[in-house]
Amino acid sequence: MEIACPHCARVDQVQSVPAVFQSGQTTYRVQGGMAAVPAGDGVVYTATTHTGVSVTATAASLNPYPVVRGGGCFLALALIMLIPAFVFVAFATDVLAENPAPTEGGRIGQAIGAWIFPFGAFALVALFAVLFVLRLRRNARIRRGIPDALAFWRQAWFCHRCGGVFFPRGDLMSAATFRGQVWRAGDYAGLTRRR
Repeated sequence: MEIACPHCARVDQVQSVPAVFQSGQTTYRVQGGMAAVPAGDGVVYTATTHTGVSVTATAASLNPYPVVRGGGCFLALALIMLIPAFVFVAFATDVLAENPAPTEGGRIGQAIGAWIFPFGAFALVALFAVLFVLRLRRNARIRRGIPDALAFWRQAWFCHRCGGVFFPRGDLMSAATFRGQVWRAGDYAGLTRRR
């Protein structure tokens, strides 16, 4: 099926958006240098490799949904921060029990000073826990919207000559405008637009 661009009225540089997106991604593998690693009585030579995906700017601009990012780092930070938080609590209770201040004002100041670090550490634990939950909610929202966004996205065409996207019997629009419409169809238009 040949579909002409509404701007230049030509068909030779028109391609479906999914095809443009797919052809703009290339998987690569880079072989690194050799390294000698001592093993037992000898040496083992190992080579380093790196595998990744290269994405063209055009393909990135036509991405049908935001990247789903992991939140495990926030959970790990929250769990790690629990250790110093409890150490600070133990230290604060020991200091207050062993060295009571002679006056009421001194005891209040001593309690405030002793509990600053435990409260700060628990505040960081709470912050990382909240960031973890927000990341989980963001990812769930993206996953729910992917089918609707893809259904809308698959209907579009891209003109390489004009650099725009259009729907059959529609006007040419920029890739950013198109992506905004796709993301609205997936109900994640308000999410951060990082690629």
